[in-house]
Amino acid sequence: MGTHMELKDKLIIITGGCQGLGRAMAEYLAGKGANLALLDLNQEKLDQAVAVCEALGVKARAYLCNVANEEQVVDTVSKVAEDFGAIHGLVNNAGRWHSA
Repeated sequence: MGTHMELKDKLIIITGGCQGLGRAMAEYLAGKGANLALLDLNQEKLDQAVAVCEALGVKARAYLCNVANEEQVVDTVSKVAEDFGAIHGLVNNAGRWHSA
C-alpha cells in the first residue's frame, strides 16, 4: 500500500524556483494542485515560472529573495505567510556558491 499526499490547495515554498530543477518541481507540484511561492534572484524568470504555474490552475507568486541573506529569508517567509496563510511545505532547492 502506497502513501498518497494530497497537495490540492496546499502552499509549497520553492527556493530556486524559476529555473532548472526548481522550475521543474514548481510545474510538477502545480500540476498536482499545490499553490506555490517561488523564491529566486531573477524577477523576469520568476514571472515566467509563475505564469506557467498559474496556467495550470493554481495560485502562484514570485518573491525576490537571496537565500544567503538570513534577514531576507525571514522577511520573505513572513510575506509569504501574510499573502497565503498556512505554509504546508518547503522545497529547499536554492544553492549557495562558495569560491575557493
